[in-house]
Amino acid sequence: MPVGGVSGTQTTSNTVGSAIQNAMTGLQDQFMKILLTELRYQDPMDPMKDREFFTQMAQFATASQMEELNRNMAQVAAVIYQGQMSQNLLSAASLIGRRFQAIVDGMVVSGVVDSVGMRDFQVVVRAGDYEIPADLLTAIGGYQDAGQDI
Repeated sequence: MPVGGVSGTQTTSNTVGSAIQNAMTGLQDQFMKILLTELRYQDPMDPMKDREFFTQMAQFATASQMEELNRNMAQVAAVIYQGQMSQNLLSAASLIGRRFQAIVDGMVVSGVVDSVGMRDFQVVVRAGDYEIPADLLTAIGGYQDAGQDI
């Protein structure tokens, strides 16, 4: 049974990053429009105090930095997750050709691992017509040709 490559995480993180960037640009534009409107229509007899102006600018800068940090953390999390999934799949590849035993739906299933793959973000082993999540394996033995029992 051929196993396709794992993909999609990078595209998803790029899409999320673009959406966040668009939202940030919109937020910055909105803030600047509001600030310019306040400055334009302020009472000349009671102009905006410098302290208020700088407080608003500091709040805006803080919000922008927090959004940037959130975007960067989301990208880091996506890279870490993708790396972990790849590592899990590579580790599971060492099971190919080995005997296994698992409990699936209350039944003991045993066989030899033909291939490994990913399904629903979970490593699965394939043996004949079975596709078993790796976390259901209860025993792993030697290689089929070695004649070892589990």
